[in-house]
Amino acid sequence: MNLQGRSKEGDLQQMPEINVVPLIDVFLVLLVIFMITAPVIKTAIDMGLPQAETATADPSQGITVKILQDGTVWIDEERVSLQAFPSRFRDIYSNTGPGGDFQPVFLAAGEEVPYGTVVAVLDELRAAGVADLGLLTQKENR
Repeated sequence: MNLQGRSKEGDLQQMPEINVVPLIDVFLVLLVIFMITAPVIKTAIDMGLPQAETATADPSQGITVKILQDGTVWIDEERVSLQAFPSRFRDIYSNTGPGGDFQPVFLAAGEEVPYGTVVAVLDELRAAGVADLGLLTQKENR
């Protein structure tokens, strides 16, 4: 065999190589899929929020507190019981901003959640020192 990859008979020999182009294509497709589904993941809990004509809040800019009908509360992606909510929220809220710059808090409760439960959570938010509080609603479909 000579140095140009030809055998004595003149036939070309195949050089073993790994073709990475299909692997890169698969990674790019997966990247696009994750980029499209990532924003949807945060609002995956269907709560049946009340509708309002002026709904404009962007909950991705702060802490979202969701109250479900069964009495559980979600602080962003963490599920806590109503009894454990005050201490857990204070832990999370006190560690949100550097230099005491606290994030806004968005409260979401479906129409079926008892009013007393919403008031109890709202009272705990105020006791924790939340000054910037918003209520989440859905935009009315007209």
